[in-house]
Amino acid sequence: MGVDIDLRTNMASIPEPKVKKIRAYLDVVVTKKRQARIELRFLEEMLGLLNWISSLLVSGRFHMAQIVSARRAAASKGYAIVTVGLAAECEWWVDVVTHWNRVTIILPPKHAPSPFSLEDSPVTDAAGGINGGGGGFFAGMWSAVKWSEEELEELDIMELEALMYCIFLKMIIDKDPRLVQGRRFVARNDNEPWVCACNSNDSTKPAIAVLLAWLHELMAIYSFAVELEWIKSADNPIADALSRGEVIRFLRSAADAGFPSASLVAVQMPGRSSIVSRMISAKRSQRSMRPER
Repeated sequence: MGVDIDLRTNMASIPEPKVKKIRAYLDVVVTKKRQARIELRFLEEMLGLLNWISSLLVSGRFHMAQIVSARRAAASKGYAIVTVGLAAECEWWVDVVTHWNRVTIILPPKHAPSPFSLEDSPVTDAAGGINGGGGGFFAGMWSAVKWSEEELEELDIMELEALMYCIFLKMIIDKDPRLVQGRRFVARNDNEPWVCACNSNDSTKPAIAVLLAWLHELMAIYSFAVELEWIKSADNPIADALSRGEVIRFLRSAADAGFPSASLVAVQMPGRSSIVSRMISAKRSQRSMRPER
């Protein structure tokens, strides 16, 4: 049972029976009680299926760390136990394979739209400090958020930049999924650490890992691929103005780019507090596990 490839649409898809099979394995793990045992053979079979699916699923291998660790433990003892981390990772997979249309993009990056086109490239920015906020702009749509006291206290600038990037992509999807579905495109941001983490699909920072998991899930469910390009802050005036609440400079910069104020549409994303809570919780959990000095 191989991968189905459609060269006309530059898409590849996983046969539905294969997805149903991995869902059956995942359901066994997520429904087991914590500390329950899972046999080595079962873990090896589940990992093999996930590796196969990950050949197409966006950044799937980033979400197999707990499963790989469980398989290693089982290799020495014959079994592994269901931990909170293992269950959470399998729950992420359940959510993805349940809503995923089994399709992925195989269009080469060279066919992506120009990274310098405001029409084709979402741009985001974030600012810290007492008046700090985040901003995003894409094809005349924009969003500006002001960070809460908790966000400014708990999240560093890289995490704020990453948060704005992810929530703005979700805002675009909420506005019209067709703007991203089936596309491979480039977005831009002026925070180099976040650009590197996003493009490598990996991070040791817990809050960033939360956002990457969310981003990868969105990319799978809505069938798009996005790469992030670093730009200088000076070359990102629209998003920069939005992040600082400078309305006049934003309108002027947008008009200079070919978007008069009459064509601008504000977009919003409900549920921002939920993702922020998960980021902060992940950071606090890591701190609590550090040994005291």
